[in-house]
Amino acid sequence: MPDFVINILKSFGVNRAIGFGVLTRMWSALAGPLTIILIATRFSKVEQGYYYTFSSLLALQIFFELGLLTVMAQFAAHEFAFLSWGEKGEITGSEEHSDRFVDLLGKGFKWYSVSAVLLILVLIPAGLYFFAQSSANVIDFTWRLPWALAVIGVGCNLLLIPFYAVITGSGEVASINRREMMGGMAGSIIGWLVITCGGGLYAIPAVTTGTIVVGVLYLFRSRPRLLATAFSHAFGSQRPSHTVSWWGEVWPMQWKIALSWVSGYFIFQLFTPVLFKFHGPVVAGQMGMTLSAVNAVQGVCLMWLNTRSPEFGKLIALKNWQGLDVLFKQILKQAMIISVVLSTVAIVVVAGLQALTTVGSRFLPLLQVVIFFIAVYGNIVINGWATYMRAHKQEPMLLLSIIAALLVGTSTLFLGMKYSSMGIAVGYCLITILYGIPTTFLCLKRFKKHCQI
Repeated sequence: MPDFVINILKSFGVNRAIGFGVLTRMWSALAGPLTIILIATRFSKVEQGYYYTFSSLLALQIFFELGLLTVMAQFAAHEFAFLSWGEKGEITGSEEHSDRFVDLLGKGFKWYSVSAVLLILVLIPAGLYFFAQSSANVIDFTWRLPWALAVIGVGCNLLLIPFYAVITGSGEVASINRREMMGGMAGSIIGWLVITCGGGLYAIPAVTTGTIVVGVLYLFRSRPRLLATAFSHAFGSQRPSHTVSWWGEVWPMQWKIALSWVSGYFIFQLFTPVLFKFHGPVVAGQMGMTLSAVNAVQGVCLMWLNTRSPEFGKLIALKNWQGLDVLFKQILKQAMIISVVLSTVAIVVVAGLQALTTVGSRFLPLLQVVIFFIAVYGNIVINGWATYMRAHKQEPMLLLSIIAALLVGTSTLFLGMKYSSMGIAVGYCLITILYGIPTTFLCLKRFKKHCQI
């Protein structure tokens, strides 16, 4: 069925990478309402608050991943401009670039292995403390085991990320998007079964389990040699003749990306925990459900950009600046058109739910929903420009991201504590439009002037 739909999309000029990305987001768009209905009918409003606050706290994995996925994908793209996949999945081409490619994978896998262990050891007790201290702890202790299992699932999923990163960087975005689509479908179905059977908060680790199983099967089927290569280069004595200098090449970009990603947590993930802490799980659940709809729309648009990032990297490696600019402008324009269409549909749907059903009360008031979607337009532009610059294996957005995190974090804490969800929505939107867009545009102009020589 997916291949049949992909062929239809290809007839309209949509490539397989974007096609599977579109199908993934289409599945999310279809699965999202069913998940919302199940949560609204099977969860109490308090449990809904715990559900979405779990998700926001699990996003703390950013502090352990530290932006390495993006960096590995960009470095892999530059090396794979001179390589290709063999019939059995082996890497063929320049010995120097092949050595550097597998060395990058081995070092990345080692990083993620250590990060997965640290994440489990830190996040489980941190989450237990946060929820135990909250005055909203009114559903007894039924959240403890689901929280621990959810953290363990996130830790296990980290181990798969370096493989996705290098395969994406190689240009095999279509296969990665297909894996993401199948993983999303498996996770959603398992999660629905758990919710339907009264499993409550166990739905979160159930979803993660589904994506992990699909991910492991994908690697064993499509790139089994990468698994052995990663282990041998990460923990064995085998070393290639040509290596990637982690501290000399990767880390100078990674620490900047890491700070940007950590800043992103305070920009995008702090809303729900703050509301949970100061206003209780009910409004936190409304924020979480609203953001799930907003992020679904934004995810489709960003996918339109991210799937072409390896192509940006290859054009940069070949110094084809004109081709790069033409492709980028075309993709950004398409992403903006899609964002306007999808956000309009989403707003109309939420308005209908609030007018006609009780499910609508699980969202924030309609005006706040509209404000968040306005911010989406700004985020698409900002992320598009950032993707363009990062494809050069540089991170010029560091200072801007830190300042944005400080502004949004401060706004969220102060306005959220005093004015609840309306304060958070208005503060976030104004900072995105009035600060994020103009400063990123100036950064892009300066970057192109100095880096494209």
